[in-house]
Amino acid sequence: MALSNSRLWRVAAANVLSSCSSSLEPMRRVGRRHIALLRTAVGSPLRLHGNRGFAAGSGSQFEKQLMPEDILHLRAQSMTIMQDPVCELRPEEAQRYVVEHRDPVAELPLWHPRRISTHVTQPFRSRKLAVSRYTDLIVDRLDNEPLLSAFGIDNGFNMQVYFTMLHAWLLHQRLVLEGSKAKKLDKELFESCWTLVRNFMWLKKIPEYRFDAELGNVQEYMLGCCVALDKALERPDILPARLQQELWANVYSGGVQKDAAALTRLTKYVLRQLGLMLQLDADHFLAGSFVWADFPVPDDPPKRLALPLWREEFAKVRKSL
Repeated sequence: MALSNSRLWRVAAANVLSSCSSSLEPMRRVGRRHIALLRTAVGSPLRLHGNRGFAAGSGSQFEKQLMPEDILHLRAQSMTIMQDPVCELRPEEAQRYVVEHRDPVAELPLWHPRRISTHVTQPFRSRKLAVSRYTDLIVDRLDNEPLLSAFGIDNGFNMQVYFTMLHAWLLHQRLVLEGSKAKKLDKELFESCWTLVRNFMWLKKIPEYRFDAELGNVQEYMLGCCVALDKALERPDILPARLQQELWANVYSGGVQKDAAALTRLTKYVLRQLGLMLQLDADHFLAGSFVWADFPVPDDPPKRLALPLWREEFAKVRKSL
């Protein structure tokens, strides 16, 4: 029976991850990349304030040797998650989410003075545009009320930042696979995310004398989340179950049931978006010329609470840009 389950899972995993058995190898090394990126962003060793309880405990659990019965349980749980076809994204479906961004400068003749001037004065323009589009994609998720409601993502600072970094992590997985040509793009993506976090903190009116310490604390938590998600990729045969456990421990801080509907939806959503990231063609992905894969939400999701003042101010600033 276990052998049959294993075979069924391998077929499902191949569909979701687009034959990424070779692609998963670079992903196993991204934990070190996250550490380097976060330490660069802080400029000094990260400091930990408070209790990281769930995140730290969850990550350490997977360092232990899993028993055969644990593997069987995780495989069964993974298969249950994968039974929902929304988890799978076929290669031909990925093309539906490609968009074409019009660039007036690129449309000019090569000899045009404006194009030449832009090339000379803005040599990294294409990378800046891509990072800007990635950032817009992330903020779009924060503004998607039906989606946030379906996942039980509240308007509090913690869950908003976790949801932000979850999407940065998804983008990061593909950037790692692109190798050295995407290294700077990857770094600037995280710098942009930390700018978002700093803006959130500034709008929350965090006192200046505590600002750096609080930022370091937030980054430490996000580091733990990203590394835990990286570890979930180490075993494709139990990936969905491990992913769900890490989302429960980090995004939800263990505050919901392990089989909560919102948690299961978020797990399936992440699997679907990961499938999209791995199947987009390199040119469109590196240019940020795509949108997130659609995802069904309940017809009548519960109403969310009004936005806190800092989120209202952030939305106003974004609209004015």
